[in-house]
Amino acid sequence: MIKNWKKEVSRDLMALGSFPFLILVIVRVSLVGNFKIIFNIFAALILAVLISSTIKKLNYHSVNLTILIIFTSIFYASYTYAIFATITYFTAIYGINKYLKKKNVYLSVLAAILCSIISYLIELPLQIPNL
Repeated sequence: MIKNWKKEVSRDLMALGSFPFLILVIVRVSLVGNFKIIFNIFAALILAVLISSTIKKLNYHSVNLTILIIFTSIFYASYTYAIFATITYFTAIYGINKYLKKKNVYLSVLAAILCSIISYLIELPLQIPNL
């Protein structure tokens, strides 16, 4: 049995907010031609980078994870997926903060939620087509 299993699980869940996983999600969404979700993800990420560079350094795993959970839940439009993703998300955020001792995790989550809302509001009047 792994001695520090909580830390190992937290590190594995943190990988859901990594850039390779982000690219995997973007490729998956682009295969079905849902350009609205792709725009939302990129717009939210750009806003998060701007916030991180001007106000306070954010934890990018937490930011990516939050943005991906929000927009993949919208993409799949399934309560089952949303519940599973939310449970996994809160477990990951808790582990990143408590066991991996990363800084600004909860601030990063709030910033990512704000960026996601803003990107969604920006996208509404643009009427980006889906294939």
